[in-house]
Amino acid sequence: MTVFVNDQAQDLLHQFTLLALLSQLSLGEQKGIAVAVNNKVIPKNNWSAHLLSEQDKVTIIRASQGG
Repeated sequence: MTVFVNDQAQDLLHQFTLLALLSQLSLGEQKGIAVAVNNKVIPKNNWSAHLLSEQDKVTIIRASQGG
């Protein structure tokens, strides 16, 4: 199965939850990130239940400090 993370293809061996994908990318426990799937923001408390599908487009946004 292929999904796109920030426009880069990621091949997955089986259907993953959003949290499993983020964990694979070492972002599962990362603070200050927001995640959207197919342009819909997924609340953090739903990451473990949200199943990814073929060709999903995952956008990961990291908060940054500055001024």
